[in-house]
Amino acid sequence: MKILRFLFAFFLLTLTVNVMSQRDDTGYSLKWEENFNGTELNTDVWNYETQVGVWNTEANKELQHYRQENVAVGPDGEGNNALIITAKKEIYNGYQFTSGRIQSRGKLGVQFGKIEARIKLPTLADGLWPAFWMLGTKNVWPASGEIDILEAGHAIGIAQGKQSSTLNGALHWQHEGSVASYATGYNQDGKDAPAGTNLYQYNTFTMYWTPGRIEMYLNDETSPYFAMDITGADAEEFRDFAHYFVLNLAVGGSFPGILNPADITAPLPAHMYVDYIKVYQKEGEGMVQVTPPAAPPTGESYGILSENPAIVDKLVFDDLATTLQIWDNSLVALEGVQPVYEGEEAFAFRAPAARTWFGFGANAANGLDLSHFENGYLHLALRTTATNNFWIGIGDQNGKEGKIEFNNGSDPYGFLRNGTWQRISIPVSALKAGGLDMSLLANVFMLGGTGAISHILVDDIYFSNSPTALAVTLNPGRDGDVILPTRPKIVANQYGIFTENPNITTKFLIDDLKGHIYSWDNTVGFNYSAPYDGEEVIALASQGSAGWWGFGIHDDEASDLSHFNDGYLHAMVKTTSDKSFKIVIEGANSTKAEFFFAVGSDPAGFARDGEWHRVSFPFPATMDLSIVAVPFSVSQGVNAPFVIEDLAFDDIYYSLSATALENPNLYVDGGGGPDLSRWSTWFGDGGAGSAAYGGEQEVAVTVSNAGWAEHSAQLFIDGLNLPDGDYVIRFKAKALAARNINVNVGKGLDVDPWFVEFMPQKNYALTTEWQSFTHYFTKSNASYNDGKLVFELGLVEGGGTLATTVFFNEVSLTSANSTGFATNEAASFRLSSNPVKDILEIEAEAGLYLSLYNISGQLVRSVLTTGAVTTVEVASLPRGLYILKGEAGVLKVSLR
Repeated sequence: MKILRFLFAFFLLTLTVNVMSQRDDTGYSLKWEENFNGTELNTDVWNYETQVGVWNTEANKELQHYRQENVAVGPDGEGNNALIITAKKEIYNGYQFTSGRIQSRGKLGVQFGKIEARIKLPTLADGLWPAFWMLGTKNVWPASGEIDILEAGHAIGIAQGKQSSTLNGALHWQHEGSVASYATGYNQDGKDAPAGTNLYQYNTFTMYWTPGRIEMYLNDETSPYFAMDITGADAEEFRDFAHYFVLNLAVGGSFPGILNPADITAPLPAHMYVDYIKVYQKEGEGMVQVTPPAAPPTGESYGILSENPAIVDKLVFDDLATTLQIWDNSLVALEGVQPVYEGEEAFAFRAPAARTWFGFGANAANGLDLSHFENGYLHLALRTTATNNFWIGIGDQNGKEGKIEFNNGSDPYGFLRNGTWQRISIPVSALKAGGLDMSLLANVFMLGGTGAISHILVDDIYFSNSPTALAVTLNPGRDGDVILPTRPKIVANQYGIFTENPNITTKFLIDDLKGHIYSWDNTVGFNYSAPYDGEEVIALASQGSAGWWGFGIHDDEASDLSHFNDGYLHAMVKTTSDKSFKIVIEGANSTKAEFFFAVGSDPAGFARDGEWHRVSFPFPATMDLSIVAVPFSVSQGVNAPFVIEDLAFDDIYYSLSATALENPNLYVDGGGGPDLSRWSTWFGDGGAGSAAYGGEQEVAVTVSNAGWAEHSAQLFIDGLNLPDGDYVIRFKAKALAARNINVNVGKGLDVDPWFVEFMPQKNYALTTEWQSFTHYFTKSNASYNDGKLVFELGLVEGGGTLATTVFFNEVSLTSANSTGFATNEAASFRLSSNPVKDILEIEAEAGLYLSLYNISGQLVRSVLTTGAVTTVEVASLPRGLYILKGEAGVLKVSLR
């Protein structure tokens, strides 16, 4: 069931959604089914939910208390035996409603397949929220992933008076430590429910779940009500592990938009019926894991990570039921052969330098009963010299945790941070103090802490009823040196943060892998403005109602920039806003550099005139740049209101010199304003109008008569040098009245066909507000190396008020290159064809992991090659230039 959050708009690029689907049952066979026979719920598969949970206290804000008594198995009145979940109006434990919820956590998990359920819903209007959904067996939500196959009762249905036919599917997953979501269905997003849809009768809800895609269908419909590609690197929640089932009938909450119990008008009691759930799978694709609770261990010890032959019963990491979970990618394994305590394996991790916290857990998805050791001990060997505060603990399936704090200077159990292995024995009683249930352990070992720990090694972890550690053969080199990576240290005279100056050869790579540009809490929207140098620029405006705004360039490895402790920050800045803002750089040991901009006290030489101005700041003498996780950030200043209408940055770099470095790669209009003489107009075939140049815009075209053809009114730039290659068009436009325009690039001729296109014509809808437009294309017409950029303002498809004035600003047509990427034609993979239209065909050996990035450095596709030719769907991606990247090289890809 969906816990409502917001999805960053740009993220939809990484998990592409489209509904060009065709239902296909070929190759599926029945693997598991639940027909809810008999008179009792099968508790070898299902668990009752009876607690007050986050569904009550957090974003869902549900109004019911779940009880076992509200779940039954029996006749449905239509000749079937079914699961019956009943919602009632009754006071229980402080709640005015009760209902039922069951789940198969720890007992049944499914990965991939065709999942079908036959369900009949009660009258929903208004306030009932039924759901059939799944949660991942690994990690904590949202990193577990969530698949909502059926949700109904939404506020959209209430507003439309269509509760009986409004439903949706959804996916929720973790993205950059937050929640990303996509949800759609019937009677929303312009998609009407099929004629005759009635959720108050039995319907089948079918999900097709493959390693690359999830689609959901109602009854025998051939078009899905939900479909989403899950091949993106950030969608591992839906590829890497099984999910368990959840069925419930909620009352009220954020989904129906009813938070007051008095506003629930749905007739109660209400019954949700589930006739069956069936799982079909293809041979070799996915699995169904039915795991009734295993018999608890009864021996004197139980190993979590130990190679001691004296320990017979041990946790087996199978990457499905039992997994090692790194939380939020907060730790990475130490590379090389590390000095382990015993045997050949140990947990050996470090946190990237930019981390503010870290943690991992050994998770038993099906639960583990270790109550045999309730009076025993958790034994382990531990090694570090790091000064970070951390904790060691365990957690149960009810969310209770037991932790022992290890604070630098006051570590318990005699632990010494001296770089040698230390044995620790923790009484289980100390871990149970908070009410933890040893019979329902989920995380059988956890370790977490604050900051970016340089290294921590854990080995020989086990439970025992004896306080004395078991004898084990120790490795003679166990206290040898830990192999630690060398953190990046920059020693060049200049270090580019965001610049395309070719004189700066050492640059930070913004690739969305270890280098990122983040809009903090989505408070900033990025747009386009004419760059200062090259083709790329950071242009933004604040958005939302947070009351603050900010963005940052983030370095996961927090490079050592101490070479510039006595150096300077250089940047180009432009704005017309009168709002205050500041540039902030945070260094090591809580040092910080802040550079303030405010009307009346702006830095010397800076003007708020919409033109580029260079600012240069010496770093404060107290600044320690030895650890820099955010080498450049900007946020609101000290003076309200805390908004910004337009702001742009470019050519950002650190330097040892106060003098700005010469930059020979200036944008054609950078710093000098537009060349108004480049424009021409043509009116004919019934078209009439005039153009005015300069002022608040570069050019304004008043169309008095649109004529009888699209080309009857034209604004264009001719005489452009356009050899074959990749190009990008960027411009801003608006109109006095909404209308459409065409954009094209090609060669004008004096005879029929009059114009040879270099790109497919693009049609854009203009409003009365400025909008930024960007289009990438590949020219492959060697017959002509010169051409023109044309804006057609005549009788254009899409219409609107054609006789109006259209304004243009910041128009550019430039070669398309991606900051930080260099192509490598010697890559060990190649494309069968390039440019590409719908399918990317990659010729490579099997086992290569390749990532496709757009020109902004955002990941849009990823694939593991299968050998011979591997195909990747790209039909739904915007046309333009992309980068295909693997460990062995980088290739440019043009989508046409």
